[in-house]
Amino acid sequence: KRQRPEWFISHWWGEPIADFLCCVEEHAYLRAAATSTAYWICAYANRQHSLSEELVKDPRETSFFRATQLAKGVLLVLNCESEHHGPAMPFTRI
Repeated sequence: KRQRPEWFISHWWGEPIADFLCCVEEHAYLRAAATSTAYWICAYANRQHSLSEELVKDPRETSFFRATQLAKGVLLVLNCESEHHGPAMPFTRI
């Protein structure tokens, strides 16, 4: 069933899945999210064997862009071991 994502999740692919799930559960708890709340997670939402389809000249044509436009917010899950790894590298943890 298609769902509109309420939250777009950007995360480091090297984290243990249990740590990732703890972050998402904590986010849901803090936001008082319903159990039906939809999260868009690129690792699970994209076909990993056809990611070349996401490599286009205009980033607005990607599923990542479309998901961020549909979602009401972004959950950024950072690597807890280092500030210099993962997709969130340009960001500073506060």
